[in-house]
Amino acid sequence: MKLVRVEEKYFPVWKQMRQTLYTGLESEFHEQEMQWIFNSVDKACFILLSDSDKVMGFLEVSLRNLVDGCLGSPVGYIEGIYLQPQYRGLGYGWQIIDYAAEWFRTQGCQDMATDAELDNIDAQQFYQNIGFQETYRIVEFKKSLG
Repeated sequence: MKLVRVEEKYFPVWKQMRQTLYTGLESEFHEQEMQWIFNSVDKACFILLSDSDKVMGFLEVSLRNLVDGCLGSPVGYIEGIYLQPQYRGLGYGWQIIDYAAEWFRTQGCQDMATDAELDNIDAQQFYQNIGFQETYRIVEFKKSLG
């Protein structure tokens, strides 16, 4: 298993996995956000590849200035982690988190954080099992200024 920074050749499979993970978003939104991540200096996507270069999943990360429950800046943030179903429960999640932690350290982070949907109990248990501590439960709101 290896993680490599996303390249444009991975965009189609990355998008398919994102659509599975982030339900309810328009196709165009995914495409715009993927391009934004790809071109960003404080965001990144890593593709998880098997030894035979099959795409197993992805890791999306960012550097945030402020995260609830964390002091200091930047904070490494796991925006999304996805494993194809056939690779789940085999220990790859732990390896991905270890990779993220090391990448965050190289970026000057002292903490890393993430979130999970309120009804995604599997994700909550996964993060708790690997040492994350719950900080808050919230419902987020947005209002367009345009």
